Amino acid sequence: MKLVRVIVFVVVVSLAISSCAGRFNVSAREAGETVRPWAVVRGDCAGLAYSGEGSGKAEIMWYSNTKIPIIAGPVAGDGVIFVPVPNRRVIAFDAESGKRLGRLWIEVLPNNGLALGDGLLALSGRSDFNRLRVYDYRSGDFLWENTSDRAFAAPIFCGDALYYTTAKGAVFSIDARTGERNWRTEISGAVIEYEPAFRDSLLYIADSNKRLVAMTADSGAVRWTVNLASPPCGQPVVIPDHVIVPTSSGKIYAVLLDGSIRLTIDSPGEMGAGIACSGPTVFGVTTQGVVFAGDLGQGGIYWQTNLNTPVIAPPVLWGKQVAVVTAEGELKLLYYSDGAVESDIDLGSPVSAPPIIYNNKLYIATEKGELIAITRNYKKAEEEDGSN
Repeated sequence: MKLVRVIVFVVVVSLAISSCAGRFNVSAREAGETVRPWAVVRGDCAGLAYSGEGSGKAEIMWYSNTKIPIIAGPVAGDGVIFVPVPNRRVIAFDAESGKRLGRLWIEVLPNNGLALGDGLLALSGRSDFNRLRVYDYRSGDFLWENTSDRAFAAPIFCGDALYYTTAKGAVFSIDARTGERNWRTEISGAVIEYEPAFRDSLLYIADSNKRLVAMTADSGAVRWTVNLASPPCGQPVVIPDHVIVPTSSGKIYAVLLDGSIRLTIDSPGEMGAGIACSGPTVFGVTTQGVVFAGDLGQGGIYWQTNLNTPVIAPPVLWGKQVAVVTAEGELKLLYYSDGAVESDIDLGSPVSAPPIIYNNKLYIATEKGELIAITRNYKKAEEEDGSN
């Protein structure tokens, strides 16, 4: 009888532990739906931090409270917003209604943020939880994990590969489905604190020891290295002919794909956050809250607007508006061509995590644990131009 009781106890405990892992009520989107996901920290593998269309006055669509501070940015896909929280869980919300769709216990502290692939959720741990873990977010099943070494950045999905870095300069390419390593390269003396960027078979790494490194994505071979005047302050951004890297001194480098520096832009002050980019224009913010647009064609600054308050989170480009969230928790929408503030909202809570754009809505996670969905009174282009 004792043996039977022991077996029953073990089974009950095992089931309880399994149920704590949780599940998301998430399924694949129906055929024909083409909403662009916000799959990694800055939106996509190129790091453009740009999505949506139009402009207009911001309005709060819904609030949802996780009841625990949020310090890493959410991601979005399949009509769902995924939010990492410090109690080693990821919480899922319906993007349109804000309804909670479940939570997943992930066994690591997801301070670095999340990444989404095709039905896959990846994250890297921090502190004592130095592990890279991948889940099937539609079933909630854990798929595989790799040990890591002081990761400071989230991984990125690019096609079938998952690219992942450590603070000590190691760069990995891993099969996203199986966890099998494709290659590992160590950049000597590198300290990697930001996600890599990918485009057209090359991977770009911002090294905090004042370097930009380009690697071949299929083998990990270092193609070239560019020395910078100061440490980078965000993920590199890749446009068709250039890779753009912001630095803490405020100097922004536009580097050709052969590794030569074509020009630099001097921002209106020191920078502590990444940039957004569209066409020949780069958008950034200084540590003192000056939002600016820089000219990637000739260099120089198109416009600058002083918000007179510190900004920690990097901006995103939401159609024809630059969305900036101040450290005190105020959302500002600036018109992209002249920097005029078109709309603002007091969110009521400090914000340090970067906002995201999904299905032409803006989603902001606050340090009070709220996920806030922002919509707009949409203006068509002809209305903005004043035409009939």
